[in-house]
Amino acid sequence: MTLHNSKKNSHMGKDTKDDLEQIFKKYNSAHREGKFSEAKKGYQEILKKRPDWGQVLNALGTLFLDQDRPDKAKTIFEKAANLNPPDLPACYSLGRLKQLENDHQGAIIIYKVMLNEQPNVGIVWNNLGVAYREIGKPDDAISSFRAAVRFAPQMAEAWNNLGVAQDELNLTETALNSYRKAIEIQPDYASPHLNLGISLQKFEQFMEAEEHYNKVLEIQPDNKAAKFMLQSIGGTETPDAAPVEHVRSIFDQCAENFETILVEELEYKTPELLFNLVRPYLTEKMTILDLGCGTGLGAHLYQPFANSLTGVDVSSKMLKKAYEKKIYNRLEVFDILQDWVFPEKFDLIYSSDVFVYFGNLDTIIRSASSYLVNGGKMAFSVEKLKDNSADYQLFPSGRYAHSQTYIQKCLKRHGLQLIEINKADVRNQSGNPVKGLLIVAIKREKEE
Repeated sequence: MTLHNSKKNSHMGKDTKDDLEQIFKKYNSAHREGKFSEAKKGYQEILKKRPDWGQVLNALGTLFLDQDRPDKAKTIFEKAANLNPPDLPACYSLGRLKQLENDHQGAIIIYKVMLNEQPNVGIVWNNLGVAYREIGKPDDAISSFRAAVRFAPQMAEAWNNLGVAQDELNLTETALNSYRKAIEIQPDYASPHLNLGISLQKFEQFMEAEEHYNKVLEIQPDNKAAKFMLQSIGGTETPDAAPVEHVRSIFDQCAENFETILVEELEYKTPELLFNLVRPYLTEKMTILDLGCGTGLGAHLYQPFANSLTGVDVSSKMLKKAYEKKIYNRLEVFDILQDWVFPEKFDLIYSSDVFVYFGNLDTIIRSASSYLVNGGKMAFSVEKLKDNSADYQLFPSGRYAHSQTYIQKCLKRHGLQLIEINKADVRNQSGNPVKGLLIVAIKREKEE
C-alpha cells in the first residue's frame, strides 16, 4: 500500500524543518528497533514544535498500537486525520481501528475521505467493501471490491472478497471466477480454496471441490471447516457435529441478508410450522429459551406467551439482528455443546433448523432436559433420514439428517416423552423441498 499526502506543511523555516526531519528519522529508527520509550519521547518533543506534522502523529499513533494501546492510538490518528489536508496513512490506520471496533459506518466515512484524495488505492477500496458488507450493503460492497481489483489487480484478498460478495448475491458463476483469480495470484491462499470448494460442492462438482479442500488442508492442516466439508462428500468417518467455527462463519457472513434469503428464496416456514405444532401446549407467563435463535425469526409468535424469552446463538452478528427486534429479554453468544449455565429452568425450549448442524444429539438433548422444569416442553426440527436403521447421516449440503428412531431413543434416554411428531417440508434446496420432522416432547414428572 502506498499512501502519500498531496500537500506539505511548510510554515517552518527550511533549516529548522530539515533539523526536525533528521531528529524524526532518528526516533523513527529507535521505534523500529523496539525502543518505544525513547521513540515516544522524541515524537512528543517534535510535536511540541510542529503539532500538525501528520507523519509524526501517524508514527506516534502506530507506536501506541505497537504497545497495544488502541485508545491512545485512535486519539492520535483522529488528530492526524483532521488535518488539512489529512494524513492519509493515519486515516488508513483510523479506518482499520474503527472496523475492529465494529464502527463500520465511521470507517466508511474515513475511507471516502481517503479516496477523495487518492482514488486509485486498491487496499482502501477493499476495506471499504468489507465495511459495506458488514452493514448489509452488498451492491456497494461489490462496487468497492471491483474498484479494488481494478486498481490493485494482483491483490488476492480483494478477489476473494469480491467472490464472497458475489456469492451472497447468488452470482455464483462470477464468484467462481473471482476465487480462481485469487488462487492464480496466490496459490497458497487457503480462504479462496475453501470458498471455491464450497461453491463447487453446491454444483455437485465433488471431485474438484475435494481437490480444493485437500489444498486447504495442505496449507492449514488444522482447518476444521475444510475437513468437515470433505467428510460431507464421502469421508470415511462421520463427525459428531459441524465445527463451531464453521457454523459461526456461515451465519456471521449471511446475517445481514439472512431473512431475505430464507423466507423469499428458500421459502423457509419451519418457525411457523413448529409453533403451530407446540401451540396447544403453550400457556401464559412461560420462561422460554430460543435455542439457536439466529435473527429471531418466529420469536414474535412466542412473545405473547413469555414471561421471559431468552435467545442464544453461536453468531454474534445474528444476535445483533435479533436485538433490533426488541423481542427478547436476554440474548447471548452461546455454543450449544458447551456446559449450559442459565439462571433459571425453562417451561419451553424450542429450536428451528439448528439440529441439522449436529449429528450426535445426545449432549444437546441431555442439556436441554436438565434445564426443563418437570412438565416442560422441548420443540425442535430435524431433517428426516429415510433409513431408520441409521442414527444420522451427514450430506453434501453440510447438514445432518436424523432418523425418527434415533430421535425417540435420545429423548427417552434423557427423560423426555414424545408427544407430537409431524412430517413437513422444512426448506427448499436447489428448488426441491427438503423433508423434515417437527417434534414436541415433554419432560416426565419425577416419581416421588
